[in-house]
Amino acid sequence: MRKKPKVVVVGSGIIGASVAFSCLNLGAEVVVLEQNKLGGAASSSSFGWINASFAETPAYFNLRNAAVHAFRNLKEEIDLNDSVRWPGTLWWEDSGLELKKQFSDLVERGYTAKLLNEDEIKSREPNLKDVPKEAIYTPFEGAAEADRVALAMLNKLSNQGGKVIAGCKVEGVKSKKGRLFSVQTDIGEIFCDKLTLATGAAAQNVLLGFDWTLPMKNKKGLIVQTSPVPNLINHVLMTNDVHFKQNTDGTLTVGEIFSGELNKNKVALDLATDVLLRTSRKLALSEKLIPTSIKIGTRPVPSDGFPVIGEVEGYKGVYVAVMHSGVTLAPLVGQLLASEMLKTSQSPLLEEFRPNHFTK
Repeated sequence: MRKKPKVVVVGSGIIGASVAFSCLNLGAEVVVLEQNKLGGAASSSSFGWINASFAETPAYFNLRNAAVHAFRNLKEEIDLNDSVRWPGTLWWEDSGLELKKQFSDLVERGYTAKLLNEDEIKSREPNLKDVPKEAIYTPFEGAAEADRVALAMLNKLSNQGGKVIAGCKVEGVKSKKGRLFSVQTDIGEIFCDKLTLATGAAAQNVLLGFDWTLPMKNKKGLIVQTSPVPNLINHVLMTNDVHFKQNTDGTLTVGEIFSGELNKNKVALDLATDVLLRTSRKLALSEKLIPTSIKIGTRPVPSDGFPVIGEVEGYKGVYVAVMHSGVTLAPLVGQLLASEMLKTSQSPLLEEFRPNHFTK
């Protein structure tokens, strides 16, 4: 009987969990290593918007657009009813000519979108008090609680024979004749055939000791969770100064706009109070928004803003999967990278996002 290939995945966020789950589905023996909390630091601090709306290049759009479809199909394998919704998005972070340009770009790429006027927005969001003159409606986009999606994958992986080890720090990698041999950890040596580093903003730390470095330009982000409120909004709302969505349990997730910068002179509670005040002004509320969780997380952003996915040059058997937009991309990247590691089939969707694109 042919021996199963053994894959070690470092990082238990939504990217690492998806890679591990996909490898298990392809018949590998899988071990997930997590130094901190299961579910991942970035995933637990993520806004969780599933979209392909804002992709700077055609290749990035194609990857994200395919990823949205892959995420929708994930329900065939895992029950995500309590952690994923598909309400569509209303977007008005820009206005006027800039908003119209964004809309025309989406339509030109074949993305399903509609430009709504003020009355149409009111009809879709009757509890919205501060209504813009125009907004872009993208009906096929979704919202996920990323850490819960990751945990659902890890639970199913464990139930099907995979291994998940929390509180385990990776200290190095051994190779023989230029090929991966084992992973060195603080709990001992783990022999494996393939290794994926899905450690998000901490990618540089894990790569210490490698001749190859991953240049990162990580960014801080604020996410506030509120106590449950009655059905208040029907879409993911990406406004000109705050983003918010309602989760399956009635809570709101509220965040600063992605292009914004956090005030470094303010403490987390003050930042949260400010962002909830701005949210409250936009809504016809019957009760005050009460924060139950305030997180300032680090968004993993490679220095050029694009994903880094694939085998590390000079380290056969060692792969990286680090990116912003990890929530959107996770299911597809997991499938493509697992197929690449175990079937040696490379997807053209990943061609422009290989680790060596920094050195080309």
